[in-house]
Amino acid sequence: MTTEHELPLIQVQHLRKCFDDLEVLKDITVDIHKGDVVCVIGPSGSGKSTFLRCLNRLEEPTAGKIFFEDVDITDRKTDIDRHRQKMGMVFQQFNLFPHMTIMKNLTIAPMKLQRRSREEAEAQAMELLKRVGLGDRSGAYPSQLSGGQKQRIAIVRALCMNPEVMLFDEPTSALDPEMVGEVLNVMRDLAHEKMTMVVVTHEMGFAREVASRVMFMDDGYFLEENSPEQFFSAPKNDRLKNFLSKVL
Repeated sequence: MTTEHELPLIQVQHLRKCFDDLEVLKDITVDIHKGDVVCVIGPSGSGKSTFLRCLNRLEEPTAGKIFFEDVDITDRKTDIDRHRQKMGMVFQQFNLFPHMTIMKNLTIAPMKLQRRSREEAEAQAMELLKRVGLGDRSGAYPSQLSGGQKQRIAIVRALCMNPEVMLFDEPTSALDPEMVGEVLNVMRDLAHEKMTMVVVTHEMGFAREVASRVMFMDDGYFLEENSPEQFFSAPKNDRLKNFLSKVL
């Protein structure tokens, strides 16, 4: 449990994001503590992915501040690349380098950005591959893997940087239904190991089972947040009630 005086790992204060005249995020304020598993749900176009991408400044916020480990990462003077190394990101599409083996995909960033030796990087990558059931695929190329395998590799690639937090942007939405489970199982294991996670997802069962809290976003606002138990069984917001009636 976090103590009251322990600083949140991520503090978002009055975050806004506009694309030209379209305001996608409207005054978002939220704290994420170490060990939190926050699931963000809501209809398409509500701002969920934009919120996630603002957390590591893949999208530049229009206004507001984001503190990560008590450093203002929206400050232009902040070395954002250094902080991104501590924030693993997993996208809908796997973004693996097609011309590199799985092992090369996993070790290139730790070796280049963290100056780790090949031996150390490969040993860690191999250990993580075994953990996700892909220890025999290190010499394969992405084109030789299924979608579920590629997404598990994408998660391992992020973990190879030893991140403080993992950001997941609808990691199962591009997968065939029978492959979804194998990816969620890896994420479930991470949650049990107390990895801090922010997950944009449509997988309500996963959110209910694994999240420490669930947040509902619509029209650029967080309209409700609660424990999974309260969120799904006793929603207060009418828009959330309507949304859950359609997806559950």
